[in-house]
Amino acid sequence: MEKSITLRQSAYANKVLEQFGMSDCNAVNVPLEHKVKLHKDGEGEPIDVTEYRCIIGSLRYLLHTRPDLSFAVGLLSRYMQRPTSLHLKAMKQTLRYLKGTIHFGLIYTKGGNDEELVCYSNSDLAGDLDDRKSTGGMVFYINNCLVSWGSYK
Repeated sequence: MEKSITLRQSAYANKVLEQFGMSDCNAVNVPLEHKVKLHKDGEGEPIDVTEYRCIIGSLRYLLHTRPDLSFAVGLLSRYMQRPTSLHLKAMKQTLRYLKGTIHFGLIYTKGGNDEELVCYSNSDLAGDLDDRKSTGGMVFYINNCLVSWGSYK
């Protein structure tokens, strides 16, 4: 077996789910629905800002070992000033995804002599419905091991 290091935060993820009453939820396969359209002044009743911000903060801590959550958490972070029930519904989708992928993490394996750097990027054009700004992101792998990622608006 190849030597490797695995970084995951399963215990912390379980604690987050328990803290926000989602430990018994049904798991889903994607962190956000593809067609979800969130707005700053969207429909829905206003919700508790403090709870919404606490969930965002907890999920942001998980991003160190869960880059698959980056886009969803980044998008949901845009609505921390005045979240509504629509934003909370999208947040619960992300928490249900976390439930189904609780053991995901980063795996770093020992590479050979030939190091390979692979980069991917993606972006949209004016995809934000509130300010018409674009969103983009990139990931960098060395020997099939994720070493850096980022996104921008």
